[in-house]
Amino acid sequence: MRLFFAIELPAEVQAALGRLKPKDDNRDYRWSDPALLHVTLAFLGEQPELQLEALQRVGETAARAGRSASLRLGAAGSFGSRGSPRVLWVGLDGDLEALSHLQARLDAALREAGFPVEDRPFRAHVTLARRRETARGGAPAGWPPQDRLSHAAFTMDHLTLFQSRLSPRGPTYTPVLQFALGSWRRAHRVL
Repeated sequence: MRLFFAIELPAEVQAALGRLKPKDDNRDYRWSDPALLHVTLAFLGEQPELQLEALQRVGETAARAGRSASLRLGAAGSFGSRGSPRVLWVGLDGDLEALSHLQARLDAALREAGFPVEDRPFRAHVTLARRRETARGGAPAGWPPQDRLSHAAFTMDHLTLFQSRLSPRGPTYTPVLQFALGSWRRAHRVL
């Protein structure tokens, strides 16, 4: 199973992010389906199904130490060179301390349980598009947009373990387990 932990975004936030896709026919970037947009906290890659029990304990530990928080979309940016960035994203604003604390606790619980974790610092963002290997041009015209997305705040109140399935038509993400933040309740099995 290809797995990752993430914060889900409400449909109205996903739709607002989807409107950032340029209207032109720029084929240098592969844009994510807005319905799949989320905030990745930890990517686990391929894991055997028997690891789900350990990942449930990890998620429960992290969520219990976390708390609900109010977040909102922030400024747009990119990773990679300015002329031809690898990734286009939108950052988050609001109670980033709660989000960072949750991610750090998740990272620590994963390490303690023997799962591999990334060494680079966490940066709260939503990935919108990735540069294709065949790309020849630069960033889409007008990227990054200078105006912040004016959108109501949303509540981060649970952590989700997703299964990712890749196909030629693009990925699909299926929630496997959900964990209420700040709660001693056991995980809610989705699959």
